[in-house]
Amino acid sequence: MPLIVALVIFELLVMVLAISLHDCAQAWMANRLGDPTARMMGRMTMNPAKHFDPFGMALWPLIYIFRSPLILGWGKPVPMTPRNFRRPSRDEMIATLAGPVAQLIAAIVALVVLIIFRHINPDANASLATAVALGLRHLGVPTEGLPSIFPLVLFLYFCILVNLLLFVFNLIPLPFLDGGKILMHYLPYNAAQTYQSIGLYLMFGFMFLGFGIIMRIFGPLLAIFNGLLFTL
Repeated sequence: MPLIVALVIFELLVMVLAISLHDCAQAWMANRLGDPTARMMGRMTMNPAKHFDPFGMALWPLIYIFRSPLILGWGKPVPMTPRNFRRPSRDEMIATLAGPVAQLIAAIVALVVLIIFRHINPDANASLATAVALGLRHLGVPTEGLPSIFPLVLFLYFCILVNLLLFVFNLIPLPFLDGGKILMHYLPYNAAQTYQSIGLYLMFGFMFLGFGIIMRIFGPLLAIFNGLLFTL
């Protein structure tokens, strides 16, 4: 199997799991706060089929994944019924925020596991630099004779890479993302309605300009994680 195809499969697998975690966390938190809507619709699960969005989890990633190691994706919106919450505005924001927080926690957990592997397994330590290079799609690194633990190390690094990227992406304040849904709670009614009505135009603008905005946040955040990975 060509190296690029193997990397794409790895990254798509991690992306699907990360999106499922995001949606499951929102459904779980909403249920905890009094709204069982998502749970009753089968969304409180890590089963990707329950969260699958053809455009966000298949078409959009496949358009870009062979061009860049940094791909974006999303699942079906998690349904919430605000009147079911005990404190509707606050609880809906908390439930929405649970998705990005879960992805940040997943990235931290993957980082901790990789750091532990570095110290207890010489093969993991020796293959870590190669995993980071391949995760960022630097295909010129040698890949012959990699230890048997290498696929796990690469998988865990993709968990850091993908979850951090989706964490930043979901907090961008656009109406169709978690950051926009939270922002609308702070806008006056008329401003919120106008903001939501131009969501389609903002989405098209984001397609052309948004990745640069994401990288301004994601780049330094990934640098912190990489720094911790090789120094702790």
